[in-house]
Amino acid sequence: MKNKRREFLKNVCPTVALAFFGVTMLEACSSGGEDDIAGGGNNSGSGNNGDSNSGYTVNGNTVTINLSHSTFSSLDSNGWMNFTAQNMLLLKIDSSTYRAFTNSCPHQGRRNNWSYNTSADRFVCSEGQSGHGNNFPTDCQTKGSTGDVLKCYTTTYNNGVLTVVK
Repeated sequence: MKNKRREFLKNVCPTVALAFFGVTMLEACSSGGEDDIAGGGNNSGSGNNGDSNSGYTVNGNTVTINLSHSTFSSLDSNGWMNFTAQNMLLLKIDSSTYRAFTNSCPHQGRRNNWSYNTSADRFVCSEGQSGHGNNFPTDCQTKGSTGDVLKCYTTTYNNGVLTVVK
């Protein structure tokens, strides 16, 4: 049944598929495991390659993000977001400074189980039933609770556009 849905979605214009089934249906048909989750809570982002309608574009290892797009509103309101479509954690430092990190936990390699501890300025991985709670500083240099550093990406900001080079 899953293969038929996947085949159907591959053969139908993505716009039509989204109109009929919504993003939830597309997520359910993902070929990967739960690491491929997109959307939900602070886990925001849509599409895999981006386009002008999703608020970001991808060219090789460069992701260009229109921060005024609604997809990225939680970044402004929460100060961070899990941009699952590109497997990145985005952090707003101030009005013109942003950082981007992999959303893959250096300890267990899992994705999409993140929270952000504002007072400690650390991302916390809550993987597992009880959550191992390993945490990682956001300065791109200091080692976290497992002795690992959360991988940082190069970012530049210019007039509402964030460019991330993975």
